[in-house]
Amino acid sequence: MFPRSTHETFAEKLYQTFKDHKHFSKPKSRSDFTICHYAGDVTYQTEPFLDKNKDYVVAEHQALLSESKCSFVSGLFPPLPEESAKASKFSSIGSRYKQQLQALLETLRATEPHCMHFVKPNNVLKPAIFENNNVLQQLRCGE
Repeated sequence: MFPRSTHETFAEKLYQTFKDHKHFSKPKSRSDFTICHYAGDVTYQTEPFLDKNKDYVVAEHQALLSESKCSFVSGLFPPLPEESAKASKFSSIGSRYKQQLQALLETLRATEPHCMHFVKPNNVLKPAIFENNNVLQQLRCGE
C-alpha cells in the first residue's frame, strides 16, 4: 500500500477497511480520519503518516552495520537475502521490523510454548540499564 500511495489513497484505504468499525469515522476532509477515543473524538491527518513511514535504510549503512564486530549491532542488521535486496532498492525500518516480527512468529509457531515471560530489565524504565537482582527475581518467579 505505501510504495505508490498518496495521503488521499491512504485515507481511502482506511475508509474502506474500517468503515464499519465503531471507533472509526470519516470527517468531511478527504484526507483525514477520526478515531473515537475514550476521551473524545480525535481527527488525524494522513499526510504525516506516509512521511513518517519513509524511514529508509541505506544499503551501504545496512552492509556496514551487519558486519559490525559488536554482536548486538550485527544482530539488529542481519544481511538481507539477495532476492529481497534485488526486489526493492530501499528497505524501510517498518518493513525490516515486519520481517523480523514474521521470523519471530515462525519460530514461535515451530515450537510448543506453554507460556511466554517478558522480563522488565529495570524499574526506572530507561534503556540499557539492567538491574541484575530485579531480573533474577522475575526469572525465579516465572518458573
